[in-house]
Order: sequence, then C-alpha cells, then structure tokens
Amino acid sequence: MRPLYRRLVSWALLVLALLLVLTGLGITEFRTVEPLTLGLLGKALSFQLHSLLWIPFLALLFLHMVQSCRVRR
Repeated sequence: MRPLYRRLVSWALLVLALLLVLTGLGITEFRTVEPLTLGLLGKALSFQLHSLLWIPFLALLFLHMVQSCRVRR
C-alpha cells in the first residue's frame, strides 16, 4: 500500500486538475458553466481562480513526478 503522503499528493493533484479544467471552461464557456454551478462560478471568478491555481498545480505535479521517478528499493 502506498504511503499516505503519496495518496494525498495524487488526490490533491486530481482535484486541482479538475478545478483548472472547470475554471478554464468558466472563462471560455461562462454562459454554460455559470448556470451549472448555480451562479457561483462567473467569468471573473473563473479567471481569478484559474490564475491562482497554476502555482499549486505545478508544485503538486512536480511532487507527483518526483515520487513516481524515485528508484524503488
């Protein structure tokens, strides 16, 4: 079984990836995404979130890649 931190990084990366896709769609397809999110994710908020999520996404992606590339004993 994988250690807890590896699973945590994997799940956090998945959540951030899905949020990046959702906010990206909120920027380009805001007329569709806004009603689907009950008005919570408008174009302006989508753009702000999308811009802020890149740094944590890249950090988690780097951690995920390092964990995957380490030599197993």
